[in-house]
Amino acid sequence: MATIAEVADGIYRVNIEVPQSPVTFSFFVVEDEQPTLVQTGFSRLFDESLEAVKKIIDPTKLRYIVVPHFEGDECGALNQFLGQAPHAQPVCSPIGALTNLSDFAIREPLIADEEQVLDLGERRLRFLITPYVHQWDSMLAFEETTGTLFSSDVFIQPGTGPATTDRELIEEMLATYRMIGIFPSRTHLMAALEKIEALRPRVLACHHGSVITGKIQAYIRALRENDVTGLTLWNPMRGY
Repeated sequence: MATIAEVADGIYRVNIEVPQSPVTFSFFVVEDEQPTLVQTGFSRLFDESLEAVKKIIDPTKLRYIVVPHFEGDECGALNQFLGQAPHAQPVCSPIGALTNLSDFAIREPLIADEEQVLDLGERRLRFLITPYVHQWDSMLAFEETTGTLFSSDVFIQPGTGPATTDRELIEEMLATYRMIGIFPSRTHLMAALEKIEALRPRVLACHHGSVITGKIQAYIRALRENDVTGLTLWNPMRGY
């Protein structure tokens, strides 16, 4: 069952637990003049996801659907949401458009770069291009008004947890990365952390785990000081 929580002004977390998964899955609804989804969740969970979105906004009014990278839990339900919203447009990185969405999406994507700013009404979205964090086409979105970074697979934690937390869950975060090994390149991760730190985010809206509302510098420092990149012995067939 999907749970909904407002994690910043006008920004809602929709979180779904999947049996046997070590992590939960979230996507985010920005309620504004130009309603926006950041991530969509899995295609197989679309009915549940759609019902949750309907409790926040009219999904037919969606204007943008942000795809941080091409992966089932990030954009599996993209075309289903586009089918609900005739004026919605996918938003992705230049690499994402070239390699995936221009073919996969039923509507031509808006290609975002770091000069792009989407005016949603009261809120403004800008983008960080962060290749190999953790996919080749990765980017992150940042909402300037609330200081919310939609951090995708950066700063994740395992388990259920509350919708938001100001606790340090750093050891849990590091252990998760060491187990699943989703960051292929330390150089690319460090470059992304520099871009993130320059924004001074006040909220880290994580795709997996609680939304982080405190001790943000400590999380950034932990990923700088602890190498969590490279290969792992984890067997995903024994995971989710």
